[in-house]
Amino acid sequence: MVRLILAGIALVLVALVGFVGYRTMSFTAPPPPSDVAVPDTSAYVIDVPTAAAHLSEAIRFRTVSLVTPEEDRTPFTEFQAWMIATYPAFNAAARREMVNDLTVIYTWEGSDPAQPPLLLLAHQDVVPVPDDTRAAWSVDPFGGEIRDEAVWGRGAIDDKGSLVLLLEAAEYLAKQGKRPVRTIIFAFGHDEELGGEDGAVQVAALLAERGVRAWFVLDEGMAALSEHPLTGGPASMIGISERGFGTMRVHAVGQPGHSSMPPPETAVSLVSEAVVRIHDMPIEQRLEGGPALDMMRALAPEISLTNRMAVANEWLFGPLLRERMAQDRTARALMGTTVAPTMLNGGVRPNVLPAEATAMINYRFHPRDTAAEILERARGEVADLEGVDVDWADTPREATATSSTTSASYALLAALSTAVMPDAPVAPGLVLAGTDSRNYSEVAENVYRFQPMMFGADDLAGIHGTNEHLSFANLDRTIRFYIGLMEAGAMQ
Repeated sequence: MVRLILAGIALVLVALVGFVGYRTMSFTAPPPPSDVAVPDTSAYVIDVPTAAAHLSEAIRFRTVSLVTPEEDRTPFTEFQAWMIATYPAFNAAARREMVNDLTVIYTWEGSDPAQPPLLLLAHQDVVPVPDDTRAAWSVDPFGGEIRDEAVWGRGAIDDKGSLVLLLEAAEYLAKQGKRPVRTIIFAFGHDEELGGEDGAVQVAALLAERGVRAWFVLDEGMAALSEHPLTGGPASMIGISERGFGTMRVHAVGQPGHSSMPPPETAVSLVSEAVVRIHDMPIEQRLEGGPALDMMRALAPEISLTNRMAVANEWLFGPLLRERMAQDRTARALMGTTVAPTMLNGGVRPNVLPAEATAMINYRFHPRDTAAEILERARGEVADLEGVDVDWADTPREATATSSTTSASYALLAALSTAVMPDAPVAPGLVLAGTDSRNYSEVAENVYRFQPMMFGADDLAGIHGTNEHLSFANLDRTIRFYIGLMEAGAMQ
């Protein structure tokens, strides 16, 4: 009997090993979405020094997001006048209009109105440079200094780099007398860093009113990484969705009075207990239900055998895989909604019991979760705490829909990325921050978020940080990509 049991166990183990091995070996990159022809981007004659000089000039316009209507708009209006003067051929070919005085729309009419337009986005505004960070900058943040084969300054990457290089590409084609078959719309928002309410939201509404249904949208959001965390090598990441955003307000009321005679619970202890419960509330963490699994499959040839085995057999190695990924903040954010208590307020003196206390908890929603579901669960966690109420501080923003990775538009972006960065395999990704593009899902078939630039850790640290800069190599490949995109996607 014992021998039979052992033999049975051995057979099960052999079968299990065989099944795991089969799934591991069959976990391969999917075939390209479709065959798509792209121009020879290496044939373009790009004047990189002139493009660098133009980006340098653009950085000098201090287009910091306007928080109040009273703030000086001059940097924006001067920047917009600079666009007209610097790119005369494109401005002569395209129609320019304004939304809310500061957001710019260019429409380059195509010869075939039956073809859905191409919608290209960038934003004019930049985040401020706090005084306490100035000393950490090696250059004037708004000086647009050119050194070490790079352009330095606030907005070099986020997002004047994209804006200027889109205009460089359009000017390159307009100078040659090219005219698109498919209309190309350029939308340059002025308040992306504040949420886009007066810029992108209004442009999207205007396009919807006009009945525009774009072929696809391309905006910032992801790029190529010189050292991808999964592979250790380069990988080009095209964002196909972005997380939502919501801030939960946790409010507690208590009995005010002197701290020498406290009740069993105070407003502060109640709100603290509520925050801990909500923070510890289980939220599903897994690879399915978002771009993470598709990303890993696309990069399968570059992933180590051990990692490929774990991903291909998540049914078996799921707990171990999730535990390992949870140790990395970026990887954890790919698997599910994240929660971060960020603010706590209650009381004015150490010996006075406050009548109320408030905490704020920031959520970044994964595409599988909704704000309503998260709120309902949070309220359930604190239902027995008398005097505690929970609600969203402001209207939350849901995660966006997930765009196709089998469409002709994704295939075009992937092929062009390979053309300018041949060593970087292409994979879809989840954008962890927010972009203007989230507002255009109702006026486009697909929305993609990708800058055709190769970044290392130092480059990424400059975004919203210090010493932001864009290399000449990135200027060159980005202009080539954008020219190729306009030619392959819209030109005769």
